[in-house]
Amino acid sequence: MSTRLAVILPVYNGMPYLPEAVESILRQSFIDFTFIIVNDGSTDGTREYLDALRDPRIVLINQANAGQGSARNTALRSCRSEYVALMDADDISHPERFRFQLDYLDSHPDVVMLGTQFECLVGDVAQRALTLPADHHGIETRLLKGQAGLCNTSLMFRNTAASSCGGYPDGFVGEDIDFCLRMCEQGHVANLARVLIQYRMHPTQTSLTKYRQLISATHYAAHRAICRRKGLPEPELNRFIRNASLFTRWRWAAEAQAVIQYRMGRIRIAGGKPVEGILRLALSGICRPFTTIRRVAGTIETLLRGQAN
Repeated sequence: MSTRLAVILPVYNGMPYLPEAVESILRQSFIDFTFIIVNDGSTDGTREYLDALRDPRIVLINQANAGQGSARNTALRSCRSEYVALMDADDISHPERFRFQLDYLDSHPDVVMLGTQFECLVGDVAQRALTLPADHHGIETRLLKGQAGLCNTSLMFRNTAASSCGGYPDGFVGEDIDFCLRMCEQGHVANLARVLIQYRMHPTQTSLTKYRQLISATHYAAHRAICRRKGLPEPELNRFIRNASLFTRWRWAAEAQAVIQYRMGRIRIAGGKPVEGILRLALSGICRPFTTIRRVAGTIETLLRGQAN
């Protein structure tokens, strides 16, 4: 099926959050899209829920569990659209998200990929997140440092550019960063100033349970991008990790622990466990004091800005 837009959602054991994510897509004000959902071998009732959906825009693909990168590539191979939008199985899209992104991409032909600002959804509480850079240079600079420059679940991109960069790599957790950096090589990337995604934070999300792997894989993706820019061969992941110094590995471990404890602290505070939450935030500060101070200060700043508005 050929439409202007294809939306792809890979899911592995997405319950109980999956229905809310799916409904946020089906309720978009822009309705001319194909919704490709790839069930990546779920065992928790996800397939039964998806089988019961009756919207004609939905294309359901079931595959054996092969990981999120593989599931996204499966969906991309089915896309015949001009644009592709991403969605994760535990997040929520604003009803006007697609309309705003399509309007921007139509009027900015040099931009190959567009994200949005986001807020964190902790339990039933929406909390402001740090503001992402709007321009290509700011986004790419953060990505090359192994930092977040884009909210992955908010992305919309040109299908031809995604094909040119080879889609998502298989075999390591940081496939999102690798894909984004390759897309930066296809043209300009940008972020809208609007908050159009609610990014759910919960204890079982993949980005939290696998964060130790994700940190090293993120720096690996950034290193590969630097090698490409310098015309150097790209090392394999295991070799990259083996060649890292003990100090670098310690820094990665501290970075992972700081993020895990920071996120879990926010989750516990929002869940009515302030003592545990504050202790976890303190542990995050011990792991990476300056980063945590900047993160907390930035969060307070965005909260105050939101109240002022």
